Amino acid sequence: MKLMKKVASVALATAMTVACVGATTVSADSLKNYGADYLESVKEKGELVVGCDPTIEGVCYLDPVSGDVTGFIPEVINGYAEEIGCTVKWEVLEWSAMLTAVNSGKVDMIAANMNMTLERASQIVFSDPYFVDHGKGCVAKDSEYNSLDDLKGQAVKIGVTEGSAYEELIPQLFPEAETVTLAAGTWQDALSSGLIDVAFDDGVVFAGPLATNENIRLLDGNGPSYLNGCAFAAGNYVMKDTFNLYLQRLKVSGDYADIYKQYMGTDWEPNTDVVAY
Repeated sequence: MKLMKKVASVALATAMTVACVGATTVSADSLKNYGADYLESVKEKGELVVGCDPTIEGVCYLDPVSGDVTGFIPEVINGYAEEIGCTVKWEVLEWSAMLTAVNSGKVDMIAANMNMTLERASQIVFSDPYFVDHGKGCVAKDSEYNSLDDLKGQAVKIGVTEGSAYEELIPQLFPEAETVTLAAGTWQDALSSGLIDVAFDDGVVFAGPLATNENIRLLDGNGPSYLNGCAFAAGNYVMKDTFNLYLQRLKVSGDYADIYKQYMGTDWEPNTDVVAY
């Protein structure tokens, strides 16, 4: 009986070892490009390729004079790239193509106002958040709607950016509404032309235009709250960790607050335990 137990134990241990080796092999094969070697290859070529959506004033936009990608997020990314000895090559992407671009290696990371949803987190690796935002509705100044509650039960046309989290969320929040998908940065034209009744996006998307366009206004009330972060390919934990460390150092030193104030126009208080976004 003892011999049989011993044989069974050896067989079980062998099976477990084989299973573990097999699992490790699969994992290593699938993630072979995303260990320390991947970051080293980026550093060796001296270029960090970053996917972006430069359509949001203050956050990430094209400088009207130079045409360069600039804003709060690019300022942070440029600093990180300098730390690892690289220059940044910006790759403008449609939202619907961002996850594929980073997982395929077309870009090394995504730096956009990307909402950190569970669905996205199952496909890529997120950095620590750099700020929190809320879904907001924006309408023409003479719109009949005054709050998000006014939209409930109405056959209203709500415009969302193609590939954004709101593309799936709006039908849940406002079942009777028609969801109209828009190319990034075109919501103001869609509103003025009557293509949509309401533009729905992160509040930060509307901040800049509200300061310069007197023909639009926000609806009262907030939609869902989201944390925003940068994205790396699934398994690319080394680059994610180095970026997080850089982000934390910026926050603790106070440099993050200076950059935030410069581009976002409001104060940010750094916190030494790095829990404030």
